[in-house]
Formats: sequence, C-alpha cells, structure tokens
Amino acid sequence: MVIHSGVKNHNCDICGKAFTMTSSLKRHMDIHAGVKHHTCHVCGRAFTRKGVLKLHMDMHVGIKNHECDVCGKAFTKNGGFMLHMDIHAGIKNHSCDVCGKAFTRKGHLKHHMLIHTGVKNHTCDICDKAFTMTRNLERHMDIHAGVKHHTCHACGRAFTRKGDLKVHMDIHAGIKNHTCDVCGKAFTRKGNLKLHMDIHVGVKNHTCDYVGVHSLRR
Repeated sequence: MVIHSGVKNHNCDICGKAFTMTSSLKRHMDIHAGVKHHTCHVCGRAFTRKGVLKLHMDMHVGIKNHECDVCGKAFTKNGGFMLHMDIHAGIKNHSCDVCGKAFTRKGHLKHHMLIHTGVKNHTCDICDKAFTMTRNLERHMDIHAGVKHHTCHACGRAFTRKGDLKVHMDIHAGIKNHTCDVCGKAFTRKGNLKLHMDIHVGVKNHTCDYVGVHSLRR
C-alpha cells in the first residue's frame, strides 16, 4: 500500500533521491558504492541491477525488440531506439558552444569538441600524422594498407574514402559544380578549377629541366 500512497520515507544521504521501500534504497546505494552483483557470463561485464544485465544479455543473443517504423533498423535497448528516432525527427539537443553545430547524440558532440581543442591523441605509426578520433586514424591506415572499400558501380574503380568515390561519381553524372568566374568553364573537382585559374593569372609553376622554359602544366 505504501507504493500506491506515494509515500517515500527512505532517502539517499548522497543524492537525496527518495524511495518507498528500504530494499529499493539499498539497491540504489549500490550504485554510489560501485557494487555490481550481476555479471555477464559471456563477456564478464558487471552491472548493479539485474534488469540492466538482462538487457545487456539481449545484445549477445541478438534480440532486438525495438524496431524503427521509418527505416526498419532494430535495437536491443529502448534508449538506443529513442536516440535513433531523434535522427529521423531532426532533433539535435546537443549544441557546440564554440560554433553552434548541433548533434543528436552527446557522444558525437564530445568528439566534435576535439576539433576545437586541437587535441589529437591518435597518431599513425607509419607517417606520424595525428587525428582527433580513432575512426579517422583507422580510415587513414587504409591508405597505407591500400585498402579500398568504396567501389564505383559504373567503372569498377575503387577508393579508400567514401568522399573520393562521391567526387568520382560526379564525373559519370556530368556534374560540374566548380565554375571559373572569368570564362565560365566548369569542372568536377575544385583542384582542377584551381589549376585552370593559373592560366588566367599567368602562373607558371613547372620548369623544364633541359631548356628552362616555364609552363602552366607538367
């Protein structure tokens, strides 16, 4: 009857949260003490609450009861499902105090902040180039390894980065978003436009090793 009456006489001395029963307060105190009685027999990860362990076990057995009605993606936990739905709804509650860019997840904002702080803790063992995030280093390592996951379905050419494939696909589609302000000639790549502009300004960066004549192109 205490539950129905809403009376909560058992208060946590640390955070002030109140409970109707002594047993509930005791379980709550385990959180503050870091006590984790419930251990996963698969990976060894421990949890304070039995219910949280049960949800965790769903990950190992592949149970995903929370399915998105928009794209069909399924999730083990309701929390992950709700965060995913924010993406479809365009909800971004986590904003950068520096540039104002907003994110759906707090973790994404945390990674974004590394850009502003300039902290780069992930360094390539081969060329010493440093990155703010692990995934950026992993993509960079693909360059050294010659790994090319992104393949053009039109000609079969493969690329290490998805962005490079996207630029390449513009060639097949005939998309030329980079236009010369002087003559109106358009290019698929920004780099090609930059080289083209050298013609108008008369820049000659390439010299013949034999006769010393300067040229716009190699």
